[in-house]
Amino acid sequence: MARKMDLTRRAELAARAFEAIRARGVHRITMSDLAADLGLKRPTLYFYFPDLAAVFDAALEGTHRGWVEHVSARLIGVDHPIDLLIELARATVGFHQVQRDRIVLLFQLWSVGGNDPEQVISRGRALAGPLRAYLIERLADGLARGRVADCDPAAIVDLVLTVLDGALVSEVTRAAAVSTIIDELERRVLEPLRRDRDEGAHHDQAAVDRPAVRDAGGDGAPARRPLARRRRRR
Repeated sequence: MARKMDLTRRAELAARAFEAIRARGVHRITMSDLAADLGLKRPTLYFYFPDLAAVFDAALEGTHRGWVEHVSARLIGVDHPIDLLIELARATVGFHQVQRDRIVLLFQLWSVGGNDPEQVISRGRALAGPLRAYLIERLADGLARGRVADCDPAAIVDLVLTVLDGALVSEVTRAAAVSTIIDELERRVLEPLRRDRDEGAHHDQAAVDRPAVRDAGGDGAPARRPLARRRRRR
């Protein structure tokens, strides 16, 4: 009978392996080094991670999950759909700026591991999918209520996510000022879409209070760190 993978154990080992790689350097560590640093026998290490590419996959997935959990918690209680997108942008920047070295190392590990880019993109899309769907739903509801100017909700959400991806990469590759990019996104794109009317019969308080992703951490539990309601800009 095949040995069953303990995913929780794998995630813990991935986090430790990532730190070991950070300490030794991507180009100077071997799988034997990694086994020694983790206190594992080589067969055990290879069971969880056949190569450095597998470590990259697990580390990237952990980063994605951490981002979803962080952003989902920050979106709780935010009322206006435009404020949701603004908070998404600022929460994303805040999450990544405190671990810039991790992002750089992920780039390096990706280049060494030889991962299939399409596979990596597909996994990231799957993890972010529920959050994206929630944002589109809230923006569409705001459009129907007259709180958001005429637009394509899916296109606006994708635009924001794309700008965030590009800004974070540019911060690493060109030392770009991400805060300036986000300020321009807010001022030039998002704020002009804000409207004050609410043509719906009643405001859906449940929609405001529920977290963006209920299974962000993979255990079915909603994020529990409430955020005070953001004051609408005038």
